[in-house]
Amino acid sequence: MNAPKLHMNLLRDAEKVSSSPIRIRVMLPIFALLLCAGCAIWWAILFMQMLLLNGQVANLKGDINSKKAAHSAILEEMGRARDLQAELDQLDAYAKGRRTWGGLLSKLADVMPMNVQLTSLSMPEPPLQNLANPVNPKLPPLLGPSNTTEAVTLRITGRTAKADPVTSLLATLGKEPFTEWLVAEKGAANPSPRVHSFRQETGQSTDAKRLLAFDVEFRCLERRFEK
Repeated sequence: MNAPKLHMNLLRDAEKVSSSPIRIRVMLPIFALLLCAGCAIWWAILFMQMLLLNGQVANLKGDINSKKAAHSAILEEMGRARDLQAELDQLDAYAKGRRTWGGLLSKLADVMPMNVQLTSLSMPEPPLQNLANPVNPKLPPLLGPSNTTEAVTLRITGRTAKADPVTSLLATLGKEPFTEWLVAEKGAANPSPRVHSFRQETGQSTDAKRLLAFDVEFRCLERRFEK
């Protein structure tokens, strides 16, 4: 019978060889160096990107500063164009609000009674519009008109021997074709025609004492300021 073999391990723990071909104590410094190198490269990339961005910002600022004068000139021209367009719009509104009275006067001559004498035909000026700038009164006034419509009246004064021809004339003026210019309403709060006065006219001669002076006002169709 064979005698048992005796195996003795005479290696210290530090002398033991690992089964792995790469040792941890060698890889740890390598990993540390690679990590430091990666961080350095990352910071270098960030620094280069920051330099590029700063350069782009400087170029943009220089470009903006160089174009400030041109931009101010463009804004000034745009403001001038708006002002001119506003003036053109106002002129167009006034042109469309123009009223012609030649037809009314020619037709009035055809229906005028023989014993009625007209002394004046007038259109009183409408109240002045408030053209002050509502946002800032210190700014230049508006070009006007500030309203889209404007009330117009026709005032007729004259003399006659009796009231019937004047009454007949007013009734005629309240019908066509005079309704193209005049408004005739009866029984309204603001009637048209409105008789301001119908009185005996006095004078030096005896005939003048028998004359009646009348003052009548018709409302006309509104002037419309439309673009």
